[in-house]
Amino acid sequence: MSEYKKTKESYKYFNFLNPEPGEEVVISGIAGRFPESNNVEELKHNLFNRKDCITDENCRWKLDHPEIPKHTGKINNIEKFDALFFGIHFKEAHTMDPMCRMMLEHTYEAIVDAGYNPEDIRGSKTGVFIGTCFFDSEATWLHSKLQTNGFGITCCSRDMMAQNISFWLGVTGPSSLIDTGCSSSLYAVEHAYRAIRSGQCDYAIVGGSNLCLHPYVSLQLSRLGVLNQGGRCKVFDEDANGYTRSEGVSVAFLQKAKTAKRIYATIIHAKTNCDGYKQEGITFPSNKMQSTLFKEFYKECNVSTDSIPYIEAHGTGTRVGDPVELNSIDQIFSKNTTRSLKVGSIKSNMGHTEGASGISSIAKVIISMESGLIPPNINFHTPRKEVIERRNDVVTEPTPLDGEYIAINSFGFGGANVYLK
Repeated sequence: MSEYKKTKESYKYFNFLNPEPGEEVVISGIAGRFPESNNVEELKHNLFNRKDCITDENCRWKLDHPEIPKHTGKINNIEKFDALFFGIHFKEAHTMDPMCRMMLEHTYEAIVDAGYNPEDIRGSKTGVFIGTCFFDSEATWLHSKLQTNGFGITCCSRDMMAQNISFWLGVTGPSSLIDTGCSSSLYAVEHAYRAIRSGQCDYAIVGGSNLCLHPYVSLQLSRLGVLNQGGRCKVFDEDANGYTRSEGVSVAFLQKAKTAKRIYATIIHAKTNCDGYKQEGITFPSNKMQSTLFKEFYKECNVSTDSIPYIEAHGTGTRVGDPVELNSIDQIFSKNTTRSLKVGSIKSNMGHTEGASGISSIAKVIISMESGLIPPNINFHTPRKEVIERRNDVVTEPTPLDGEYIAINSFGFGGANVYLK
């Protein structure tokens, strides 16, 4: 490559990270359903009132197995759907995975929340990026029952979660499902951000979903040693002993600032990487690669780490994941400073929504920015030594947001890391 081309490519990359006024990517709409919370407003109420949204009532399955935790975070009304509104035949609706149905509903709500009628974006280059990892209905509709109508393929294939939205809206941008484990939905946000900045999309619908429908998934995770039996996510606590599974479906609407009718938050930068090979094993998080991601992120966007007052961490409450994440944060944020960095995780309040955890964190961040207060963590009693030694301040009271930025961190089961500001 010639020096001229190198300079031109460098300028394009620099301009990509430093957009002209109005070209910034913003979140203009948000909608969702969370444990014990039928919408974002109820989620806000529950977070600030320290409600533990994990319950042991109305389990999704009848199997009583000693290794399967009885507690989960559950969302309401997964059996209800206005098929006629979305132009879906009732036979198809009965076969359709509940996550697909709720994705359509909350996509509509997010678009309206952004100030648009879905008809306004018909025919536009609107991308659909959905993050999820477990798709429990496949076991029933694709592998167990004999379906003669063919709806099992169109309604319960993973790719159709995104394509159903594109079809209903009549939009022509990229449409894909992203699965990177627990970081899936934040990866989807990163993909959408880059698609808009590069001109591939005018708008983007970004969603994340997780439902705990099949007991064997919980059994597998329990035997892997990542779940607790008590039903409490003790994020960053010395007694943390694994996470509690939880459900969530949420959608955000992204666009450029110059066309937005409202702005909840501006995405400054988003970046991903992967751990690669690790001697400890594929499920073990990497301190080195998470720290590398943070370091490269702030170098690229030319923003000081001192400008970040709070990080919404991945924070699952596992014995391995929490200390690795805290150490990685400390290596980048605590150098040459005496201040403590505020950290928290929505998983302490409602459990781990797995593939939907990133978009759930975004909902909490928007609540923080709208209210000017950081919601408190719960189930935090004895700080683990990494919290004390690394000058991390776990938020346990409604705390004023002292600054204009919030960072979000997420990492996937197999080593897919993503960071957003």
